[in-house]
Amino acid sequence: MLLNISKKTKIVCTIGPASDTKEMILKLYQAGMSVMRVNFSHGTHEEQEAKIKIARNFEKEGIYIPCALDTKGPEIRTGYMENGAVPVAAGQAMRVAMSPCKGNAERFSVTYTSLYDDVKVGDHLLIDDGELDFEVTGKDAKAREILVVAKNDHVLKDQKGVNAPFSRLSMPFISPQDEQDLKFGCEHDMDAIFASFTRRPEDIWDIKEILKKYGKPNIPVFAKIENPEAVEKIEEIVKAADGIMVARGDLGVEIPPEQVPVVQAKIIKLCRKCGKPVITATQMLDSMTNNPRPTRAEVSDVATAINESSDCVMLSGESASGHYPVQAVEMQAAISRTMEQYLPYEQLAREAYDTSEGSVNDAIANSIANTALLIGAKLIVNFTETGKSTYRISKARPCCPIISVTNSRTTVMQSAWMWGVYSVLLKTSMPDFIEEMEVLALKIARDLDIPAGEPIIIAGGTPTGAGKTNFMRIVNVNSVKELE
Repeated sequence: MLLNISKKTKIVCTIGPASDTKEMILKLYQAGMSVMRVNFSHGTHEEQEAKIKIARNFEKEGIYIPCALDTKGPEIRTGYMENGAVPVAAGQAMRVAMSPCKGNAERFSVTYTSLYDDVKVGDHLLIDDGELDFEVTGKDAKAREILVVAKNDHVLKDQKGVNAPFSRLSMPFISPQDEQDLKFGCEHDMDAIFASFTRRPEDIWDIKEILKKYGKPNIPVFAKIENPEAVEKIEEIVKAADGIMVARGDLGVEIPPEQVPVVQAKIIKLCRKCGKPVITATQMLDSMTNNPRPTRAEVSDVATAINESSDCVMLSGESASGHYPVQAVEMQAAISRTMEQYLPYEQLAREAYDTSEGSVNDAIANSIANTALLIGAKLIVNFTETGKSTYRISKARPCCPIISVTNSRTTVMQSAWMWGVYSVLLKTSMPDFIEEMEVLALKIARDLDIPAGEPIIIAGGTPTGAGKTNFMRIVNVNSVKELE
């Protein structure tokens, strides 16, 4: 069995030039990667297809790595610079062109041609996650160029993100390129969509309509929260989306940085209440892009996201273009394992109970989590077709790992971002009788080296079928003789 169940918090890794080979993707998976993020802000469809094919080919070896398509969205980036980078000094006057040009000390271009119309004098343009601050001092109507002055020293590089936090931009949420990317995602059976720069619930509905148009209406859509408008409408967005990503890079530029931890905690709590998976992302181990060890503050940041009950933590540049991608994953995994030993499982189970829908399925899920804590269960084995019962158990945050046994590849893939859940894909039909489930559950427990005599919990439904979960059983490893 290829499962490593030593941690419960999942890890999303962005795949880029530092990690886009078969060997590196396998190393990331072995280090603890759960989901592969493919960023469509960079690269061609051919380059993205090559990454996806690597992940799909691993399935022949029993390794299932979901691929998430991260949309470009209504983002603005700088154009290309002379020699790839231009030094900028505080007080330096420059021009921002709306048409492509090779950036130099006097002028650079941006990808959004209507930025000229949307900004006003006194606004700020923040480049490279806010590292470079330009103040708008005027406009050249004839040239359609924005006049700016740098507020600090920095190096202006190719294709860096541009934020205009004081401006209301008129750009559409889904561009023609985004629709082509989503079509590509449907054609290649992507396992999730990460919707960049979501502003309102209608943005999620629009993406779902496109997925429906191209024949894949059931691909989960995660809303990326990275602007003030999304924060204001977070409750509506959480209801519309299948999951949430707290994308703190752009969010920390668009809102005061001291507000980011407050917003992060609020969003995670709301997602827990609504039963939606949540990913905490951006700059988690940023220094490991260039260094083999993180700062202590970064370790604390990852630990905080785990303590707040994130389903997943994410790596961006650390795994995509950094010098130490595998070490970064290993570090997040190590932090997860350590912090999960100290989580307040009783309190987490009580929170799940307080926010439950009062259904039979919720009652069983909450009972499983409470029972696991009471008896010191080492494993929960849940038999499911759709994965919905598994996520209910995950929401209750049990003290031990959850094995989701299913005959659906889709369920395996969509369980990958569920906290504490690892999947076993059956090549046969689901077992119909509790006794058969016990035999299989005990085999799984032994394969995972659960010691003899330790209790495990088995859950499922008889008869089998979607929404049929109706039992929980406690057995000790090796306590039931295998059926021939």
